[in-house]
Amino acid sequence: MWEDERWAPLQLTAMSGTEFEGRAIPIAWQIEFDPSDEEFEAANERLEERDLESDGYGWGESIQKIVKKSNSALAKRLHLNDCEADTCVIWVESEADCQALIEIVWRAIFKH
Repeated sequence: MWEDERWAPLQLTAMSGTEFEGRAIPIAWQIEFDPSDEEFEAANERLEERDLESDGYGWGESIQKIVKKSNSALAKRLHLNDCEADTCVIWVESEADCQALIEIVWRAIFKH
């Protein structure tokens, strides 16, 4: 497992030895964040304006919608089954998908 916090408030983790539905995943690329962090204040307000909760579940739903709109192929490859109220966790199965996901999530958090 490798973790990197250079993209704070997003935490990036790359994990080997992962399985999904009985299928081996060579490297799972995961981003995780706590939407209650102060960096999310403005982004949470935008989320609530769209009638979504500003928790991990609401962020997961929002990101899924944004990705589906901008990159429907990537949307089919997102794994959102680990979100919780306090944490949004999304993972993908390739580095390229992770890079695209980070760009989309970063813009969703910090758009001006």
